[in-house]
Amino acid sequence: MNTLCNIFFSRVFIKKEENLEEYRVESLRSYKEHYIIKLEGIDSIFRARELVGLEIQLPEDTLQSLEKDNYYSFQIIGCSVVTQSGKQVGNVSDLIWVKDNNLLVVTHEEKEILIPFTHSVCLEVDLKQKIIRIDPPEGLLELNEI
Repeated sequence: MNTLCNIFFSRVFIKKEENLEEYRVESLRSYKEHYIIKLEGIDSIFRARELVGLEIQLPEDTLQSLEKDNYYSFQIIGCSVVTQSGKQVGNVSDLIWVKDNNLLVVTHEEKEILIPFTHSVCLEVDLKQKIIRIDPPEGLLELNEI
């Protein structure tokens, strides 16, 4: 059986109250719209139910490096979005992953702006400075009332 854990991660931390407990991942598989993860030492339904709804954290240094122009969500969320001329558009608060048409959800004041996450619009993604430079098509920012 192919498992994602061999590709992306081999251990996780589960937050219980204010503590993080480390677990080795034995397997991971998709089931409908969810994932089933088998953790070492969690060998009964009773033990597994104790973990339902708890936060799972992954050490960033264990994640697979991605190909150029591919990003993990956590790398993009929080980035500042600016136009080529330096106008502050807002900060990325979420991503909407849609096949062939991903969108940045950019928060500006109390409004959300949807910006296509494409090469033609997002000219530069600087993860070190947490900045995304955009060249929005005419009317995009006005359409979103910025």
